[in-house]
Amino acid sequence: MNQIIYLDNNATTKVSEGVLNKMLPYLKDEYGNPSSIYSLGTKIKKELNIARENIARLIHADKNNIIFTSCGSESNISAIMSSIRQYPNKKHIITTKVEHASILECMKYLESDGYNITYLNVDKHGRLDLKELEKAITKDTCLISVMMANNEIGNIYPIKDIAKIAHNNNILFHCDAVQAVGKIKIDINELDVDFLSFSGHKINAPKGIGVLYIKDSNNYTPLIFGHQEKNRRGGTENVPYIIGLGKAAEEILNDNYQKEKGIEKLRDYLEEEVKKNIEDIHIYGDKQNRIPNTSSIAFKGVKADALMLVLESFNIYVSTGSACNAEIALPSHVLTACKANLEDYSPIRISLGTYTTKEEIDEFIKRLIGIIKMMRKDIK
Repeated sequence: MNQIIYLDNNATTKVSEGVLNKMLPYLKDEYGNPSSIYSLGTKIKKELNIARENIARLIHADKNNIIFTSCGSESNISAIMSSIRQYPNKKHIITTKVEHASILECMKYLESDGYNITYLNVDKHGRLDLKELEKAITKDTCLISVMMANNEIGNIYPIKDIAKIAHNNNILFHCDAVQAVGKIKIDINELDVDFLSFSGHKINAPKGIGVLYIKDSNNYTPLIFGHQEKNRRGGTENVPYIIGLGKAAEEILNDNYQKEKGIEKLRDYLEEEVKKNIEDIHIYGDKQNRIPNTSSIAFKGVKADALMLVLESFNIYVSTGSACNAEIALPSHVLTACKANLEDYSPIRISLGTYTTKEEIDEFIKRLIGIIKMMRKDIK
């Protein structure tokens, strides 16, 4: 089969036709700077405001609380650095062992700068214990940062409850929602977080555009200074990409998450067929509480890296974890935190997307059954 079967949508997604078509004029003819006061610029400014409104609606936020960044990682770091600047005399931060690399690398840096970081544990299913969180809080705690959905195993974390714990203790709370936005409905007012980050390229918009929700801009210190974004993020706005992200948000809102319901059914079908046809498998994560597109499946005795390469020879693309860590030859920090038996059960991550079809899943399952039989036979 020559057709590409792409099952790594947690790494990135294909730009939708609607998004591409919306962006094209702003890559060519509509090139004005939105800060300019003449019509070529003010016209662009109006389009950016429309995009901002759509993006705000996606999480039920006020458009004035939305700023644009270059990516989810920049949004994460901006939130963290602003938070600690608000409390310069407090040197304790709480996060988890399963966060995205951008968070964990930032925490490493802060540790070298004198901060005390508590990394919360997870159980074998990747679930947090909120009692451990409460016990970790001290009078020196200035920030709690927990992701909404895990990029490797798909777990959804109790963000509303964590925000309540944080605020009951006068602590700021940041949430990395990169893998959650567009996959599950989010109401920022119910969650009551201080900061929320997400990224365009996970929801069929281009790479290179991110979003940061800021609850209270009066207490926000920019990472990049400048007059743009109401003095909250300097640099000329990435006009085509912001407009593209606005269109992606509009498409999700118009669809009202119906595609995600279909994706979840397809994911569940995939797992059931794998269970029926292949022995000795293990599915990681919280199966009752995860984003609808993600499955982390291991096949006893079969190394995930080898399996991924064989699948690629059939033009089937999966991953063995986060794309941000793919060049580092280390075990998954998420699965290590889950105390997974990676020697016997190293998983591939399968993440479905808007354009995944049942025909593709059936072809994947057919190939997978044969490949696992072949690889296990070679092992013996």
